[in-house]
Amino acid sequence: MKKIMVFIDGNNFENAVNSLYGCQTKIDYHELAKNICDREKGDLQRLYYYTAKSSKEKDKAQSTERFANFLNKKVSKCIAKVGFLKFKGVDENGKDIYEEKGTDVNIAVDMVSLAFQNAYDEAVLLSADSDYEPAIRTVRNYGKNVTVGLVDKQTGGFIKDICDHNIILDKEFLNNVKR
Repeated sequence: MKKIMVFIDGNNFENAVNSLYGCQTKIDYHELAKNICDREKGDLQRLYYYTAKSSKEKDKAQSTERFANFLNKKVSKCIAKVGFLKFKGVDENGKDIYEEKGTDVNIAVDMVSLAFQNAYDEAVLLSADSDYEPAIRTVRNYGKNVTVGLVDKQTGGFIKDICDHNIILDKEFLNNVKR
């Protein structure tokens, strides 16, 4: 059976899920990864979850750290990594603007280095972010398959075209992995 690793861009994925449901929706990430692997007919080797914490909003930063610690300690086969949100200013509506730092590069490095180490046969990337294009192409050059998992209603742009396969995670699928 093929070896699968799931890479989740937490903020991208959770924003898409919350948009689909119209409210904050909590996901059981182990169940999500397990169900994706079942769907892809493979064995889950490891689940990587990436997020970022705010340097400005201390309560949210602590909550993000607690969640990452929970994933690392309590979720089987999970490694959670935390980047940070750099405050950039305020938009015309008075809303804070942040730039995420450390998430995309951590995902790209892990996908590529683990492909090089032959740790998996297929990477499943849960993100519609086109910034992963170079990592996807490199992983594929190592002979690995890349599947992009998009939440229903995410367009995914050209990222779908550069991956070997794509899957749509609709409400029917996600209802089975909600907490």
